[in-house]
Amino acid sequence: MKKFCCSKAGYKANSGVKAYSKIDTRTGCGAFVQFDVGDDGLWTVTKHEKVHNHELCVFNKSHILRSHRSVGDNQLLYLQGLKDSGVALADGIRFLKHQSGGSPLVGFTSRDAYNSMAADTVKRRQSTETDFFFDFELDLDARLCSYFWRDGHMRRDYEVFGDLLVHDTTYRTNKYDMICGSFVGMNHHCMIVMFGCGFLMNERIESFVWLFKAFSRSMGGKSPQTIMTDQYAAMAAAISKVFPTSRHRLCIWHIETEAEFQFYWTRLVTDYKCHKNTWLEKLYDCREKWCPAFNKDYFSGGILSSQRSETTNHSISRRLSKTAGLCDFYSSFVSVISEWRSKENGEDFRCAQGVPAMMMEHVKLLSHAREVYTIEIYFLFEEQFMKGSACHQEMVLNDGRQQKYHVWRPDIDIIRHEVSFNAANLDISCSCKLMSELGILCCHCICILHVHCVSSIPDKYILKRWTKKVIDGRNVNIDSMVYNVGVPPSIWVFDISRKFQRLVVSSQDSSIARKLCDEAVDDVKKKVEAEIGHVHIEECGVSSSSGGVQNPSSRRLKGERNKRRSSVIEKKYSLARGRRSAANKAALSTKGAVQSLVLENISKLAGEGYLVHPSSSSSDFVQFSKGLDDNVGVD
Repeated sequence: MKKFCCSKAGYKANSGVKAYSKIDTRTGCGAFVQFDVGDDGLWTVTKHEKVHNHELCVFNKSHILRSHRSVGDNQLLYLQGLKDSGVALADGIRFLKHQSGGSPLVGFTSRDAYNSMAADTVKRRQSTETDFFFDFELDLDARLCSYFWRDGHMRRDYEVFGDLLVHDTTYRTNKYDMICGSFVGMNHHCMIVMFGCGFLMNERIESFVWLFKAFSRSMGGKSPQTIMTDQYAAMAAAISKVFPTSRHRLCIWHIETEAEFQFYWTRLVTDYKCHKNTWLEKLYDCREKWCPAFNKDYFSGGILSSQRSETTNHSISRRLSKTAGLCDFYSSFVSVISEWRSKENGEDFRCAQGVPAMMMEHVKLLSHAREVYTIEIYFLFEEQFMKGSACHQEMVLNDGRQQKYHVWRPDIDIIRHEVSFNAANLDISCSCKLMSELGILCCHCICILHVHCVSSIPDKYILKRWTKKVIDGRNVNIDSMVYNVGVPPSIWVFDISRKFQRLVVSSQDSSIARKLCDEAVDDVKKKVEAEIGHVHIEECGVSSSSGGVQNPSSRRLKGERNKRRSSVIEKKYSLARGRRSAANKAALSTKGAVQSLVLENISKLAGEGYLVHPSSSSSDFVQFSKGLDDNVGVD
């Protein structure tokens, strides 16, 4: 049995909450129609109450009734085409109303069109891309509260460059005041690459847990080596639950070694007498997250902050207004990503077409690096090579199998780094750990390799993510290069579309010609799918204007900016920024004097000795040689 009641049946429940923008349309109307449904699927009218207790809607306003409104797929495709061409959706709706002869004849309202466009955007892309992924979470009222999506290109990028992940949630870019959380990384050209994007209603632990789980599920469960975020407790708690094996990093401190950190930190708390400062104690307890000196064993690509994610937010925010909806954000987001991928293709082309000029000619190591690495990474390697050429080295151990050197730059490095080298298998390591952190050899290792006349970088020290061939063949379609050689795809698409359009227009007045066109399209579709796989072609039907997912509950307050509300600590930080800038200038002016004083005190203590960074087999803070007993430690 199926029973259909009048839309004014029953009465509105009194929840005690007054919503003055909504009217009460319920009148307790008893009109209905009832059907019995047989086993054969036949519907039979069994009861029908025709009398309504309210005034019926006149014909010229019936198109406003929800039951009478619907956006056809052909209309939706037409509006989407106009929007893709730069025509505002409101102008496209106005054009359809004009073509149809007025609002009553178009069949839907402006709000229906906006809702249908929003619902159709992601579904249409998922139907055309088999590896497109999206997930969402609803509250008890079926309102959207969390959302995440990524496309197939992002998944493939993450498989190659997913060792480093930067996540930031500092931007609110829509009228529902939802928090935008982007997942970005760095490609082989040191450029920003997108892995996915999510929206959250709040910044609670459970919200971040849902978002990170959705991201991990979309990427096949692969966890990054390093995750870079801002300092937010809820986010940190969620990362520890979802990515327990990943290294969570916070913002920057430019200190090379743990020994340097301990030295400068001790001097800081001593000079300013802040041993009992609670905030500093908490900061010291999580030093492994924000000080790079404690993260040398984990790859970070040289990124020291979440600035890349914030750059993503800025790129999108300048295209949107504070009244933009999620569908508008999606379109702008796709546009930004398209520009990034275009720039990446341009860099791939540059690397394939030529090589950068070397700063020093006839150097085998540089020649090999130039052939293997992308242009940007080669420049980083060349910079390390030039630093290495300024280094002094001294052999401190040679047992026939392994050699150890102390390498330093005179008058620059306070601590000498220890390099271990095995000439038989070309194993080399340095106490600065730049290789594990950045993925290229440091200046100290390059110096020793050059001394031993090693002409090429050992394969074990070439990180694949930095090479030119890391994505070879990923997006190449050989078949498309065979047919119509010399004709660009864009020209071919325009030409073939023009031919089909003329054929279809000529056939519209003949039912037989229409049938021939339909059969021809079906036949060509089957042949094309036999060559390239499934092809989705939208059928012109009717789509409902009402869906199961409702808009988010909250709305942005009028006049509020597209920015996350600042915490008390962030406000204090902003007020202190000017004072910190002045302090940095003063620190720069006294840095040289302080380093000279430290060296002078150490030289008085050690005589002719020198500081050496502790190796992995020694826990001493300082080691001495030249006249001192071996393995002497100084606190």
